[in-house]
Amino acid sequence: MNGLIRLTRYKEYPFFVIVTSLLGAAAAHGVLGWRLLGILAANILAVAFAFMINDVEDAPDDALNPAKVKRNPVSAADLSARTGRLTSLCVAITAGLVFAFLGIWPLITGLSCLVIAYLYSWRRVRLKSRPFADLISHGLMLAGLQFLSAYFTFEPAPFYRWVFPFLFVMGISLYGELINELRDLQGDRKAGIVHTANLIGQRAAYWLMMALLLIGVSSGVITIFVIRLVPTWIFLAWAAFAVILVLPKLLRLRQHSSQVALQESFHKPFEIAAAFALLLQFVSAWAMNFFAATSFHGG
Repeated sequence: MNGLIRLTRYKEYPFFVIVTSLLGAAAAHGVLGWRLLGILAANILAVAFAFMINDVEDAPDDALNPAKVKRNPVSAADLSARTGRLTSLCVAITAGLVFAFLGIWPLITGLSCLVIAYLYSWRRVRLKSRPFADLISHGLMLAGLQFLSAYFTFEPAPFYRWVFPFLFVMGISLYGELINELRDLQGDRKAGIVHTANLIGQRAAYWLMMALLLIGVSSGVITIFVIRLVPTWIFLAWAAFAVILVLPKLLRLRQHSSQVALQESFHKPFEIAAAFALLLQFVSAWAMNFFAATSFHGG
């Protein structure tokens, strides 16, 4: 059981899935209700499958990497590859059923995410070892398709309402992927994984990472201040949450930390803060409507 729980790597992705899903729902004027809860569950399960099947397929390589061998329960021999594969399949089927319950377009985008997640790690295809395909598939399965699944769960909205938040989540996701590739560069080279950072080199990968961050941040600024998909007070709440979460990391940060390590330390706090702020946006809107309806009927 401990191995199965570790296989899900549940600490690594829920907050970012919440951000991508809620932004997609906000772009389509979604509200808090069973459809929103359903798409959150489906997207989290789909991303869980991506992480689980990745560890199952990567177990032989992780067994050769001292930094990963104990983290991966399959390579650590705490869980058999067969059990891990069957459990991953059950998670994928459950996600597919929830997507189907939400409608045809959430089902199409959800199944696309599950297929890409499998091809990303499956050793016969392994998109993660194909330069540039690794970035595109990573961005879609861990951000873009979650956004679109949530968007299609509600009524479609004009192009301008979804394109910039879509670019925002894709840019940030691709930026995060390059951080991971640069962090694991030496170990991946030993394992024979040829991804984008390995192909173009550390320096070029760093500047590509910064360009993707610029695209993501600029699209986020347009999303918040031009389209006003997120109210100003929610942005301020996000900033306040982020400061609270980042300060302890800044105090513990070593002066000789690399640029990549420095940016990675900020990534997760900003992500958690955004998830809480967007949750606050939907919960507060629901609460206002609920009390307004209660007051009306009471009057």
